[in-house]
Amino acid sequence: MSDASKPAYLLVQGKVTDLEGFKAYNAALPPIYKKFGAHYLTVTPAPKVEVAEGEPRGESILIARFPSKEAAWGFWKSAEYLAAKKLRAGKGTFFVTVLDGLPGT
Repeated sequence: MSDASKPAYLLVQGKVTDLEGFKAYNAALPPIYKKFGAHYLTVTPAPKVEVAEGEPRGESILIARFPSKEAAWGFWKSAEYLAAKKLRAGKGTFFVTVLDGLPGT
């Protein structure tokens, strides 16, 4: 199976410090995700994250599935996302990773 046929996941962990200001960024994202064939698997606000082990980090978590790693990086580097990302500036701190999916996921 080629890498292009394996899904990829975008994992975002973050602490939003300006909820009101963050709304414009959130509103801009769905059409960009759709353009790159992605969809959200979870968008969980920090207070609803259930910790099974370890200390709570107070971070919201988003997981999105892309059809391939190329699509995930295409989204991240796209002009549309870079413009949207400016709306997020100063609204919190974020840790973002692109992960390889397993075949069949």
